[in-house]
Amino acid sequence: MENFRKLFAGILCLSIGAFTLVSCQDDDPVPLQAVVDVIVQDNKTDAGLRYGLIIYATSNYELKSVKVSGPGTTPEVYQLTATADKRQYMFKMEAGDYTVALPPKGDYTFEITSTSDEKITVKDAVGDEKLAPITIKTAAMASQKLKTTWDKITGCDAYVVKFYSANKAELLFSSNFLASDKAEYEFGASTSGWAAGKTPVANTNYVVELLGVKAETGVTTDKANNLQFITLDSKTIKWE
Repeated sequence: MENFRKLFAGILCLSIGAFTLVSCQDDDPVPLQAVVDVIVQDNKTDAGLRYGLIIYATSNYELKSVKVSGPGTTPEVYQLTATADKRQYMFKMEAGDYTVALPPKGDYTFEITSTSDEKITVKDAVGDEKLAPITIKTAAMASQKLKTTWDKITGCDAYVVKFYSANKAELLFSSNFLASDKAEYEFGASTSGWAAGKTPVANTNYVVELLGVKAETGVTTDKANNLQFITLDSKTIKWE
């Protein structure tokens, strides 16, 4: 995962290391390029399990707009918005828009425009594969460290543990992708993965979130940028 940098405004991470950001010769500019991903995510509600979409695009240049059209003859259109880094755009479906059925499978078409009005079209295929819902078994403090445990999920390619402020407005910590045979993770104030300048405060409530991720079928490399499905669970804890 050393080729990926954490995007604390997002869900997982996006690769920008593959891009050459400037040309070595002024008369040979690097063309606009982009890495994109459309991911299905579950959401546990009082009425049962629901499904929605998270959409990412990251480029080698600053972007003016990113529009995504879903599959079908009358496709749903999604307008992505810029993150703090104008090369990175995302769309996260509101919880109220999640549905009982999985989002339509097929090709999702990205229309990407840079600030210099260069345009490219990129596609990402979404399947109907999913994971069983993940559940946090325990999330407990000991010796100023938080240990989270869970049951492994069949078909899961990796797990991620995230740590938020009590209202989930700020992502404070993220683990790297954890191996599929892992069933626990422990971290403390000195563990690598904290957002710059952030450390936990004793006797303060936070939210720990556990994600199980599945890569797109047939993908054997660069799985972090080719995700099919995310299942998640969260729990409020007090840092001690």
